[in-house]
Amino acid sequence: MELAVVCIVLLACYFLFRFGSSSISWLTGGRFRAYRLLAERYHGRYESRGLYDPPTVSFFRQNSLVRVGLAPVPPGQRANPRTRVVARFTSGIPFRLELAPNVRQAPRQAPKGTRPVKLGISILDRDFSVRTNDTEMARDFLNPHVVSAICDLQAMVVPGGMLVSINPERLLVQVDRNLGLGVETLDRAVADALVLHDGLLVGVSRWVSAGINIVSNQAEPGNDEAPPTCKVCGEAIGEAPVIVCSACQTPHHRDCWEFVGGCSIYGCNCKIGTLE
Repeated sequence: MELAVVCIVLLACYFLFRFGSSSISWLTGGRFRAYRLLAERYHGRYESRGLYDPPTVSFFRQNSLVRVGLAPVPPGQRANPRTRVVARFTSGIPFRLELAPNVRQAPRQAPKGTRPVKLGISILDRDFSVRTNDTEMARDFLNPHVVSAICDLQAMVVPGGMLVSINPERLLVQVDRNLGLGVETLDRAVADALVLHDGLLVGVSRWVSAGINIVSNQAEPGNDEAPPTCKVCGEAIGEAPVIVCSACQTPHHRDCWEFVGGCSIYGCNCKIGTLE
């Protein structure tokens, strides 16, 4: 009798172990399959963030470090999923641009040194809001291939659900949707983001090699009195946990600091910060 009980217990433990292993395999493998395949496609690194939090994928593209994943959710905000592709440049670029559909709510603080522009590109002038520090550079960057990629990104989400932001340290492409649920959709969004990245670097290289200086406009009145913004996501730093870079004292949202792996300022690259 005792032997039978022991056998039943061992059998139950065996099936429980098999069930647990299958569940973990499903959660980490099947659920995040799009990220795993993305890492394989670009020979990158798959970084797990636990069983339930979506992973990130990082890889190099023309010396830029590209990171793909869901954006952190600031405390107090609705947990609307936002897929981000962030490319950090190894060399700073003298260019700023922010592009979003007209129906998207404008940020509380406009990117410093930029102004609204019309580029003479019909679909962008009609459907999008563009701010930049250099109109001619923006026209050169927004060639037909780049515009097509931008329109494709917008087509993946509801109207107003995408953003392109460029500053000297990084390119950010955001789509307000969890694209990691589908292999083809995530792959397509990353490919579109890389079209923007490659077009940007080609345009900047051409202008710099031609000896053209791209100079930021003066900041708009009152910008210095506005709350500081995170250099990764471009959003104001409010009540959310903040990490200040130990080297250059630049504040970041804690989640954004962790997302990019350290300070986002070109030339700093410090990995040590102070939580405030």
